[in-house]
Amino acid sequence: MTDDLPRILAALEKVDGVTVASAWPREPPTVPVVLVTLAGERAADHRDDRWYLTELEYYVRVFAAKSGELRRVAAAVDEAMRALGYDLAFRWDEPGEGWRQAAMRYKTYC
Repeated sequence: MTDDLPRILAALEKVDGVTVASAWPREPPTVPVVLVTLAGERAADHRDDRWYLTELEYYVRVFAAKSGELRRVAAAVDEAMRALGYDLAFRWDEPGEGWRQAAMRYKTYC
């Protein structure tokens, strides 16, 4: 079992002008919020009856009041995640009332 969440949170806390969380925001954000949750962990390869290679996936969601903020923070998140060795596997945007959301799924092998 691998827990990369502390390393991801530390990297994303360096993004300028955001709040980083591991729980959903209750109110529309006044500053952009970056939410990180584990999407999946599985054995990608076995050797000698043990996990040899682990596939990790994390959801990173960005909540922002304005589209421009959403784009800026999503680009910074992508840069930070790639620097940690994660590849973007999927992204979708959701418009909302009072806030917008970009949801991205990042994957790596370790």
